[in-house]
Amino acid sequence: MNEAIETFEIERKYEVTDGAVWPTPAQFADLGFRLGATERHELHASYFDTPTGDLAAQRVAVRRRVGGKDSGWHLKHKGEEGARELLWPQSDDMPEGLQRELEHRIGATAVTAIGPIATLQTVRLTAVLYDESDAALVELADDRVDARNELTGGKQQWREWEAELLPPSDAAVLDEIEPLLVAAGATRVRGTSKIQRTMAGQ
Repeated sequence: MNEAIETFEIERKYEVTDGAVWPTPAQFADLGFRLGATERHELHASYFDTPTGDLAAQRVAVRRRVGGKDSGWHLKHKGEEGARELLWPQSDDMPEGLQRELEHRIGATAVTAIGPIATLQTVRLTAVLYDESDAALVELADDRVDARNELTGGKQQWREWEAELLPPSDAAVLDEIEPLLVAAGATRVRGTSKIQRTMAGQ
C-alpha cells in the first residue's frame, strides 16, 4: 500500500522536570473538562535524512515509528500553524509512496543518500481531555525520551509534555488549559521538535 493517510497536527510542547505532575482531574473539571484514563506506550522511532540535512532544511522530518497509536512511516512538514503529516503503514522498507514524496522535495539523487540519523526511545503516558458532552478535545502526553544522534554518537535524555488538539476541536482550548500546565511546572517550548533537539546535541 503506497497511499498515505494525511492529517494536520496542532500541538504545544512543554519542558518539565522529573518531579512535575499533571493537573488533577478536579482542576480540569473546574474548567469544564473531564480527564480520561491514562494509557502507557513504548515508542521506538528511527529518523532519516541525508548527511547534509536536506530534509531538515525544508522543515521536514521522516521517521519509522514502532508502537503507539500511529505505528508506521511518517513524513512531517512543519508550518507556522501546525504540521502536515503523512502516514504509511508499518513495513521493513521505506514505502514507495514516501520515496516518491521525497524525490519530489529533494530530488532522486539526494534520496539515495538518505539514511538513519537518530534513534529515539520514548515511554509515553497519554490521557484525553473531554468536554461536558464527552467530545474528545485534546490528547495530553507525558514523554520520557532517550535519544541518540547516530551521526555523532551523542546521547540525551529529557522529559516533555505535549498537548495535541483533536479535530475538529477549536485551538482555543489549548489556551484554556495552558495556565494549568504552567502552574504544574511546565514551560512552553516553541519551534523545537524531538528530532531537532536530538540533532542539536553533541
